[in-house]
Amino acid sequence: MDPRSTHRGSTGLGPPPFVRGEVLVALPYKPAFPGIIADGETPSLEIESLEKFPDLEGQGSLGDIGLRCRRSVAQWIGVYLESFYGNAQVRFEWHGDTLEIYDDPWGLSLDSEPRTIHPDSEGRYEIRDVWLPIAAPLAADLHHRHGPALTVLAGDAPPHPAPEMLAYLSDHPGAPTRMPSHIERALDAITAPR
Repeated sequence: MDPRSTHRGSTGLGPPPFVRGEVLVALPYKPAFPGIIADGETPSLEIESLEKFPDLEGQGSLGDIGLRCRRSVAQWIGVYLESFYGNAQVRFEWHGDTLEIYDDPWGLSLDSEPRTIHPDSEGRYEIRDVWLPIAAPLAADLHHRHGPALTVLAGDAPPHPAPEMLAYLSDHPGAPTRMPSHIERALDAITAPR
C-alpha cells in the first residue's frame, strides 16, 4: 500500500483497502473518491473538513489536478456531479471505453467540448479538477459514518442504486434536500441509452 495512503487495515480496523496507490481525494465541499493523483501534481494541502474550504493562503491559485481513477469510480463521480449540478451543466457520456465530459455550457473554457478521456495502460481515466487529498482524521471519520459506501467505491462494480451510496453522496455541505432523488435519476440514465 502507498505509504502516503490514509487507508489502513481491513473491515473494522479502518477504511477499506483501496487499490494500491489510491488515496481519498475530494473537490472542496464535496464527497471523497478514491484514485491516484497524477504524477507530479500532488497538492501541498489537504481537506481537513468537508465544512471548511482549505486555507489557500500562500498556495497561489490551484489549477486542475489529474485524478487517475478506475472506471467504476469515474462513473460514480459522473453520477454525483450530474446529480449535484444537473446534466444541463455537467454530463458524463460513455461510448465503449471512452468517456466524454461536457461541463462548459457557457463556452467559457479555452478547451473544446467534450473533454474526451481514454483509459490509460492501467485502465484508469484521468479526470482533471481541483482534487485535494483527504486528511487522515477526515478519512477515518468518513469510514466511521460511511464505511459501506467506501467499500462500494473500493470495488469495481458499476454504479447501481444502493442506499449507502445515496446517503454518502448526499452527506456534504450544500447538498440539496432532493439530492437522493437526483442521484436515482442519474443512476437510471446510466442504464438507459442516450
